[in-house]
Amino acid sequence: MLPHPTPFATHLVGIDVSKDWLDIAFDDTKVERVDNTPAALQRLARRLVKAGLTTAGLEPTGGYERLAVAVLREAGLTVLQVDSWRCRQFAKACGQRAKSDPLDARIIRAFMLHHPCRPFPEPSQAQSDLTAWVREITRAEADIRRLENRKAHPTLAAITARLDAEIAALRETVAAAEQAIEALIAADPAMDAKAKIITSVPGIANKTARVLLAEAPELGQFTPRQAGAIGGCAPYRNDSGKARRPAHIEAGRRALKRACYLAAFAAIHWNPWAKQLYADLKARGKPAKVALIAIARKLLTILNAMIRDNKPWRDPKTA
Repeated sequence: MLPHPTPFATHLVGIDVSKDWLDIAFDDTKVERVDNTPAALQRLARRLVKAGLTTAGLEPTGGYERLAVAVLREAGLTVLQVDSWRCRQFAKACGQRAKSDPLDARIIRAFMLHHPCRPFPEPSQAQSDLTAWVREITRAEADIRRLENRKAHPTLAAITARLDAEIAALRETVAAAEQAIEALIAADPAMDAKAKIITSVPGIANKTARVLLAEAPELGQFTPRQAGAIGGCAPYRNDSGKARRPAHIEAGRRALKRACYLAAFAAIHWNPWAKQLYADLKARGKPAKVALIAIARKLLTILNAMIRDNKPWRDPKTA
């Protein structure tokens, strides 16, 4: 059973987004389905505004939500970003084990009533383009690895030739994307300044910098605790009574977490500060992966402060 609604509920709708349609929860019982097309969404936006509804909540769904966010925002509604993992845990805490699109829409609406949610970010065109190109590189590189793994097994010469052609085309895509990213960053003074600050850190090169710029455009505005959580590097305790269990990391932005981990791995070889910190943690009995995560979290926290203060890297021991 979902929690009892509050008076503010009359101003909210919860929306579950799929590739082809959206389910809209107007209250605890009324759920409607509309097509995920510009015309249908514009009609929906007019209805919501006419009914006096002011706020809509959606979960990020890999891009299928972008059209709805743009149309609803253009109509004057506040569009909130609902955390998928937290929303699902909320449903379980309410005893709602079943899952369907209409149920998800109702859960999203109930979640917004009891938990604060932030509006969807409104990135500039340059920021949107940068994110799209960076993610295209990630996808292309994943496809290249997959195709090279297929080539590793004996097969027909004609199939191998086709695989080679696909790999070559994907490498051309990566090269074109890298050129586009370089031009985007150079043309945007604020982005270019951030990139120079990020790459001033020994062990962090252009590839990591562009991921940080694309996946964490708010870098410089976080608190230290928020930076670790967003990067998926913050350890969460799991103690009970006298039991003291190892802390674990979870959640965070996946691409950002991977970039921070790889940056930490490079830093322990090329950054004297990180190298010494890694050695100290290992000497205290920390496993290698735990030490790397600690360095990744510290690096992200330092980068956040560097961008906030508009200052390049200085060794923390001498800063």
